[in-house]
Amino acid sequence: MPLAFRILDLAARLLFALGVGCLLLAAYLSWLTLSFVGDHATGEVVSYFESPDGDKIRYRPRIRFRTATGEIVTTSGQLSAATKRFEIGTRVPVVYRPERPTEARIALFIDNWLGASLASVIGLVGLAGGYLVRRSIRRELAKMPASSPG
Repeated sequence: MPLAFRILDLAARLLFALGVGCLLLAAYLSWLTLSFVGDHATGEVVSYFESPDGDKIRYRPRIRFRTATGEIVTTSGQLSAATKRFEIGTRVPVVYRPERPTEARIALFIDNWLGASLASVIGLVGLAGGYLVRRSIRRELAKMPASSPG
């Protein structure tokens, strides 16, 4: 097998590995989101926690909500961004565990499913790319005349 085909074969294997790894990551992130079962509440964005990220600032919303027992809890959202996603005073859906209400999550798609969705797409693209590269290698090798020994 010529060197170029060996390099392409290695690239195809790496794409397959990337695809499988990303799909496993997507499954894990999905499991984390699906296993977070709790009570629902409506929270209010009261401020932002600012954290430096190199020469930029990342913003994580601080949410205040009332639990079913009447306790008022303030917690940070799970996703930080380069911009302030919500205006102060914006009401957002929240899911929290009654036994640990400070571990609440904002119940929006981007906060819970963005990571799993991106990992799934990258995984599927990796698998498809690996398959297509392997298929094209096989086609080209089939076109080549068989080398005679000696």
